[in-house]
Amino acid sequence: MIEYQIGCDIGGTFTDVAAVASDGSVFIDKAFTTPDNLTYGLVDALENLAKRVEVPLTELLGATSRFVNGTTVVTNSIAELRGARVGLITTEGFGDNLLVARSARNAHRDPHQQLNLPQIVPRNRVVEVTERVDRKGTAVVALTEAKARHAVKTLVGEGVEAIAVSLLWSFLNPEHEELIARIVEEEHPDIFLSVSARLHPVIREYERTMTTVLNAFTGQRVAEYIGRVESELSQRGLRVPVVFMQGFGGTLSAEEARKRPITLIDSGPAGGVIGARALARRLGVTDLVTADMGGTSFDVSVLQGAEPLVTQRVMLREQFLTALSKIDVFPIGAGGGSIAWLDSRGVPQVGPRSAGAEPGPICYGKGGTAPTVTDAVAVLGLLDPAAFLGGRRELTVSQAEEALARELGKPLGLDAVQSAAAVYRMVTANMSNAVRSVTVERGHDPRTFSLFAFGGAVGIFAADIARSLGIRRIVLPSDAAVFSAHGLLASDDVRTHARSAMWSGGDATEVAASLRELDAQLTQSLRDAGYSDDQIDVQWQGDLKFAGQQWELKVPIPRKDELTEADLVKVQEAFPERYEAEYGKGTAWVGNPVVLMSVRVIATGHAKSYEPAPAVVRKASAQSSGRRSVYLPLAGEQVELDVYHAEQLAPGAQLVGPAMVEHPLTTIQVPQGWQLEMDQWGNCVLTDINVDKEAVQ
Repeated sequence: MIEYQIGCDIGGTFTDVAAVASDGSVFIDKAFTTPDNLTYGLVDALENLAKRVEVPLTELLGATSRFVNGTTVVTNSIAELRGARVGLITTEGFGDNLLVARSARNAHRDPHQQLNLPQIVPRNRVVEVTERVDRKGTAVVALTEAKARHAVKTLVGEGVEAIAVSLLWSFLNPEHEELIARIVEEEHPDIFLSVSARLHPVIREYERTMTTVLNAFTGQRVAEYIGRVESELSQRGLRVPVVFMQGFGGTLSAEEARKRPITLIDSGPAGGVIGARALARRLGVTDLVTADMGGTSFDVSVLQGAEPLVTQRVMLREQFLTALSKIDVFPIGAGGGSIAWLDSRGVPQVGPRSAGAEPGPICYGKGGTAPTVTDAVAVLGLLDPAAFLGGRRELTVSQAEEALARELGKPLGLDAVQSAAAVYRMVTANMSNAVRSVTVERGHDPRTFSLFAFGGAVGIFAADIARSLGIRRIVLPSDAAVFSAHGLLASDDVRTHARSAMWSGGDATEVAASLRELDAQLTQSLRDAGYSDDQIDVQWQGDLKFAGQQWELKVPIPRKDELTEADLVKVQEAFPERYEAEYGKGTAWVGNPVVLMSVRVIATGHAKSYEPAPAVVRKASAQSSGRRSVYLPLAGEQVELDVYHAEQLAPGAQLVGPAMVEHPLTTIQVPQGWQLEMDQWGNCVLTDINVDKEAVQ
């Protein structure tokens, strides 16, 4: 009997689904996201997928052995500041911690401008309790049960839906936080509880508190969402538990997702990066940039040695500094639904506002009124109006032309086509600058990288983005339109936990004990989830810095039964090299002591995944299936281009641009000077033929 693994990525505009069968067959589809109830769009996408497989949805789900979901619920909740009514219990004298904050001015440079953060927890819902734990973890002022109960009662009286608990130095001694937690759990089980010592027991009270509060803020929406997903899928025949993608690239169970919802931040983009890692390993590519262009955003990331980079202390909304770690993804508002508009000076802009799924671009015919990137490429002829979404929706190009001429053309003295070309050039420049931000501005030469481009909208722009940066090779996956959904299936079950463990020399007993304890906890949790020891991989890490510095870098720590002082000294000695690898040669503070601040254990349960089946490659010229009139926005000319249907291209087929390649769910533009070849897995590989092929990675 054939089994299936299904990945589902719910984005701002589309809900993407991918199924890989146990025989290596791959099926993909999508549907419009339904913002009011995300499960409606999920079911629509799965119904479309079942039609591709040619079985009823109940039969498809009944034969599914793994279901992975990436969601924007947490991201949207924080972006829109729509979440639970949260109360905070903290140490007496530190009730203004969130108000004082600690945030970098990423978007505003005026040092005299007061920037008040949105207060997720207003001061009247912050309750201080008399207690104190010192820096050694000793309770010097005990928290009485009466005071703990009074604090909880006060917040309940304020009508809170969630309670966050974050006390000073609780990561060294969680006794007082656990007292408060016990009272809430016993007397108010309907209130969501977020406890800092459970969530992130690491030094820096602001980041720890902010993370705990955001976890509480998003908890109710995530719990409701998970409940709806589980209910809808089980009713339709799914027999296995749904697992959810985390922002740092691993999955976790629904039970854990309900407890730690904040870890689901940016889970969809993480799926794309993890999928790119798997594809890069399959193709033998080590250094790559990922470019994910969907309906709402353009997300870029860098992988070195086919491993994604990880960001620590993630800043959310450019306002909330957290203790989170996640895959380093740099987003900009440049998707197919990004709106083209004129600012107060009359200067044209594209994004970051998006038409989203409702009402969507004008050409969708769903009531949109603002011209978007999709409207522009439709007017240019880069999209076939009759083939959109596999022919399920015909684009109304005439309405898009009218809007572009009215909103942009008339004020700027341009016609509709010229306005569309301007939108194309602007959004291409924005996306090129985003790639430049994660490469050139961080010391990487993009000419030595391959570009892995995916998302339903990126194929039209990929070659122009690459050429602007000197990138010579582009890989567009066979399922580019839903690649993040497929990438979810390449993820493993990852459990991670950190703990403060300050050390600068001397006895390593406490550090070793912390690592062994975390190791045992996480390993056992994977065993309980059904993984055998040969499926489990565990890594130890330390967060180190030069004494006097503010932030740390992650460094591997050897996993040993008996971790000694000598082992940690070797880690210290290796730190300057790690530091210079990150910041450049000569930047290490040579001679200054190296301090270990915290330790981390990452336990991975390697999930079984089905691999796509390769085909036999036969070199051959591709055969055109027709021609189409297209306006080339960079060249500024109207031309007739050959059109190829990807489903009719055999592995090994080659074609030279200019040309258009149509997939059922996406379109690829092959400009002049580029060659496209389909590989054995159905990926379209574009090569700049103006460059010696031996120089291409």
